[in-house]
Amino acid sequence: MAILRAHHKPPPIYRAHPTTTTRTRRVARRQQVISAAIVAWICILLVILCVKIADGSVARWPRLSIKIYKPVEKRPPTEKELDSTEKESRLLISKRNRMGVYNSINTERMGMDILNPTLLELPLGSHHNFLVVARAYHVDARINGTDYRRARQVASFANLTFNHPQHPEIITGNWSRLLVEDFLGPYHHCKHQPKMDKYIGPEDMKLFWTRRAEPLLVFTHQTPDENLCEGMFMVDVRAIVPELDKVLDHHADRLPPVRFKEPVALRRQPPEGHESDPRYQREKNWAPVQSPLSHDDQELMFMVEPSHLFRWNTTGQPVEEIPTQNETAVEAPYPPNAAETWHSDEQTCLHDVMMSNKHVHQSTPMVSLTLCDRGRCEPDANNTILMGMVQRRYDPPGVYSFTWYERRIVVYSATPPYNMMSVSKILSYHGEMDNKYIWTGSMVYWANSTRIPYDRNHGYLDDEIWLSFGIADKSPGWIDVSAKELIKDHYFCQNASQGYRDAVAHNVR
Repeated sequence: MAILRAHHKPPPIYRAHPTTTTRTRRVARRQQVISAAIVAWICILLVILCVKIADGSVARWPRLSIKIYKPVEKRPPTEKELDSTEKESRLLISKRNRMGVYNSINTERMGMDILNPTLLELPLGSHHNFLVVARAYHVDARINGTDYRRARQVASFANLTFNHPQHPEIITGNWSRLLVEDFLGPYHHCKHQPKMDKYIGPEDMKLFWTRRAEPLLVFTHQTPDENLCEGMFMVDVRAIVPELDKVLDHHADRLPPVRFKEPVALRRQPPEGHESDPRYQREKNWAPVQSPLSHDDQELMFMVEPSHLFRWNTTGQPVEEIPTQNETAVEAPYPPNAAETWHSDEQTCLHDVMMSNKHVHQSTPMVSLTLCDRGRCEPDANNTILMGMVQRRYDPPGVYSFTWYERRIVVYSATPPYNMMSVSKILSYHGEMDNKYIWTGSMVYWANSTRIPYDRNHGYLDDEIWLSFGIADKSPGWIDVSAKELIKDHYFCQNASQGYRDAVAHNVR
C-alpha cells in the first residue's frame, strides 16, 4: 500500500510566466484608461449640448443639431401655408375633401382604366350628375399591313358620392361607349414628326355647353390632308352618345335640335407660304369660347393659341380669325420688385409672366366669370371676363428632373378685341407629387341648377368650378374650388381695363 501511495502524487500546479502576467495587466489598464476617456468626452459633449439647447443657441451651432421626426399628419393646409403673396405659386384645395387634397374618379364598375377626363355637368333632376369622356389606354392595331397604336376615347355616366373615409369621389356606372372609332382612315403623314404616323384615333376630347344649351365635343384626329396630319373636329354629344337624351329626362326637351350630327372639321388657313410650317401641321387643344355679352348666342369661337382667337362660320370653311390685340406685355415691374422687366420675343403678357418664349398649350375650354357673388350685380363689360387654363410641359433633363406641367389661368376681356388682361401665378393642386405629373383638360361650373341655364359656362365668384385631369398618364382626378380662387394673385397686363382692375380690387380678396 505504501508503494501505491508513492505513485499517486498530486498533479503539479502550472503558473504563468511572470513576464506574461505583467504585460497582460498593462494592456488591461490601458484599455480601461481609453474607455474612461471616451466616456468622459461623451459626457462633456452631452453637457455642452444641453447648455446650448437651454440657451436657445443650437441653431447657431452648425456642427451639432437635432432632428426629431414625427409621423406625417394628413391635414388641410393652414391659412399661413395658403398665403402665397410672396410665392410664385398658388395652392388650390378641394372644397369637399376633408384633407383638402384632390379627388379621384372610380371606374371599377365600368371595368376600364381611364385618364385625362373631361366632364359635362348635367342639370339637377337628370339620372346622373356627369357625363365623363376620357382616354382609355392605346391598343395595337394592324391595318392594311401597317402597325398602328390606336387611341380610344370612352364615355360613361357618373355620380358624385362619398367613399368610406367620407372623401368625395366620382363613380362611373356599368355602361360605357367607345367614341368615333371608325372616323376617317388611318393614313396620315406628319412631315416634321414622322414618329407620329403610327398613332391613330381621337385624342384630347373636351366637353362643353354652348349658350344655346348644346352639348358639344371637340377633339383631335388624324387627317389625310397633304399638309395637316392632325386636325380639330367638333360634334354634338347627342349624335355620338344617344343615351344622353334618356339620362337628361325632361331636360332633353329643352335642348335645341342637333346641328352637328357628324364630326365637323375645324381648320384655320395658314398664311400664304407657311402651309408646311410645323405649327400648322398638328392642331391640338383648341379652347372653345363664348362670351355672355355677345348679341349672337350661336357664335362659336376658339382660342387656338394665347391671344389668337378664331370664329367658326360654316361647315367646310376655315375658321375666321378675329382681330385681337395679339401683342401684350406684363405690367412692370416683373418679377415684382425687379429692377428691369423682361419681355418675351412672342410679345404676349403670358410669355412675359412665364419668362419664356417656348410654346404654351391651351388646356381647358374657356368659361366666363362675373366678378361679384351671384345676385349682387349684373354682367357688363367692366365686371365680366373670359378665362381658361394654359399649360407648358417640362421634360428632363432641364429645369426639372421630372416631367411637370406648369399651369396658369389667363384672363381676357369679354368684349372685342378680347385682349389679354392678366395671368395667374402657377397653380398647384393640394396632394400632387413631383413624380406624378398632372395634365388638366377640363374646367366646368358645378351649376347645381333645377334647369339648364341659358349659359352653363357663365358663373360668379361664389360659384364652384371643377377641374378634371389625368395623373401621370395612369389615372383620373378632379378638384373642386371656388371660382374666386382662380382669379386671385394675378399679374396685370399693361392693357388691362380699369373696370377689370377695380372689380378685382373691390371683390376679389
